[in-house]
Amino acid sequence: MSDLELQEIPLNASDWKYSGEGNMKIVFTYTGSEPSLKNWLLQLNKGEESSTLAAQLERRRDARTFSTLVVGPLIGRQYILEQRLVRVPHEFLSSLSERTQSRPAHRTHTHIDVNQGVGVLVPNMLANRSVTVELKPKWGFLPQSSSIAPANSVKHRVCRYCMHQHLKHKTPSKLCPLDLYSSTPNRINRALDALAESPQNNLRVFVNGVMTDTAHVEWSELKRVLVHILLKEQILVRLQRLQRELDVLDIEGVFPVYERAVECGVGANEPSVDDWVEAVGLFQTQMERSDKQVVLEYLLSMVLKDVSVMIMIEKWPVENGEMPEYKVAVVDTEPKKLAKMARYRDLSQDIVDNYLKLHPHPSSQKQCYE
Repeated sequence: MSDLELQEIPLNASDWKYSGEGNMKIVFTYTGSEPSLKNWLLQLNKGEESSTLAAQLERRRDARTFSTLVVGPLIGRQYILEQRLVRVPHEFLSSLSERTQSRPAHRTHTHIDVNQGVGVLVPNMLANRSVTVELKPKWGFLPQSSSIAPANSVKHRVCRYCMHQHLKHKTPSKLCPLDLYSSTPNRINRALDALAESPQNNLRVFVNGVMTDTAHVEWSELKRVLVHILLKEQILVRLQRLQRELDVLDIEGVFPVYERAVECGVGANEPSVDDWVEAVGLFQTQMERSDKQVVLEYLLSMVLKDVSVMIMIEKWPVENGEMPEYKVAVVDTEPKKLAKMARYRDLSQDIVDNYLKLHPHPSSQKQCYE
């Protein structure tokens, strides 16, 4: 079958069970008997699709290629899940939407896009007799760029996530992602407890494929296993290093470079998959960086600041304190757009301005530590 073709697989809505969702996607677990679908999850978009099937397929293929050939070489190909593109008929989607009732209250204002024609099958990380933890660790470093204006020097001391919490929530989370990214067990434990207390969209736990609250699992035992896995795998240490190395200038230094590139016609169009692949190669060889390269590296850093880390722990609960088998995957790896550069600049300044308004004196400001 050509990569341009969609897999045509019989789909029956009664064979799929709702597993969870984010802002843009909703996920279902296969419960039927078709061998080619066993141990696979179906990812579908939410919202409303208006583009042609060919355009949808191209976007899905580009996203798959970006994950495999761009993100994979950076973080390790072993963490990238296989993706199968499948045709999803309107009738199947309509029936599935009608059958999907048990959703979180804050998600019910959005629905399955019944007009989409392409779904994505990925290996099931929500299997029976397992517990799966989804972490969205966010930004993992304090920027030290000399391009940061003196008025914004708080960025050097307070991490992006901790400042952003004050803009997004009346009661900020106690989480500092820098604890999660550390290689210190006590700090990782502290971060996990903060996530359990206020998960927001940074922590989700699935038991036997069903999303649940941390109060319904043996949290102390799960933490013990998670800390062991995170220290052994070092995936967060790798993400932290890449985020920092790809974002050397901070948005305050990158945005003028972006504007200069646009004026020269270099950044006028969204990058192709080939552009991204070339950018990763140039980054890894540490060659002299053009304006285009600087901007693409910044966008790659933004991708890595927004990924999720899935950890599936098999044969849960563990017995006799032993370390179980597990699998780790990195998901939510879609490319970021050049068109959002102005938005990134404005949001960064809004976050700082709001934090300084609430905490004008250094003595009242938090101090984050890497």
